[in-house]
Amino acid sequence: MNIHRRYKLPVTPPHRFAIGQHVRLRSGGGAAMKSTATFEILARLPPLGGSFQYRIRDAEEKHERMATEDSLEAIDIWSSGDRDSLRALADVHS
Repeated sequence: MNIHRRYKLPVTPPHRFAIGQHVRLRSGGGAAMKSTATFEILARLPPLGGSFQYRIRDAEEKHERMATEDSLEAIDIWSSGDRDSLRALADVHS
């Protein structure tokens, strides 16, 4: 009998955020954060409970943080105010 056919490993969903992507911490965390603080995803980590973990860092801070996927939200490039990225994106598509 082939055990691999009988028992399938659980499928793990992929991480929602990519390395290098900019995110914001959702409000409601323990420490007070300024609402404009943005973090870069440095590494994807295994899940903690039911949520993936990420190593993140704010450019203005010298230390890194650990955050779970459910405590992060993606930053929309169109509303981020990052005009240089918008110009570069427009140049690529023109």
